[in-house]
Amino acid sequence: MRFDVAKALGEVALLRAVRSQFPPLAIVILDAAGLVKFAATQDGAGPLRHPIALAKANAAIGMGMNTRQLFTLFEQGVLPDRFATSISAVSAQGFAPQPGGELIWQAGALIGSIGISGASSDQDEAIAIKALRELDLDR
Repeated sequence: MRFDVAKALGEVALLRAVRSQFPPLAIVILDAAGLVKFAATQDGAGPLRHPIALAKANAAIGMGMNTRQLFTLFEQGVLPDRFATSISAVSAQGFAPQPGGELIWQAGALIGSIGISGASSDQDEAIAIKALRELDLDR
């Protein structure tokens, strides 16, 4: 993913969050290799917001699916809790299978992921999806 795309996506997500009057958020965007391309934490966000956003983005890119899908697999018992615990233990960037982590596709190619933390998981996810749509990036 090009840096300018990651930066534009992050800025759109931040603007959407402000407009929605959500609590202060952290946003992390990874490229397809799992490298951080953009990260921002709004003033007033708690100290765990950034690592949670990173862990959501990492879970999405690492497992190749949006974190809502992962969350559902755990809720349905398809994936056991010990699976998440094991991955968390070996992942330097964390693993948070909670809504708010979305894959980023462009022209049919996976280019990265976005993770957002700070509001409810549903709100984090909604901001990510709206930002992706605004920039015509697939999810």
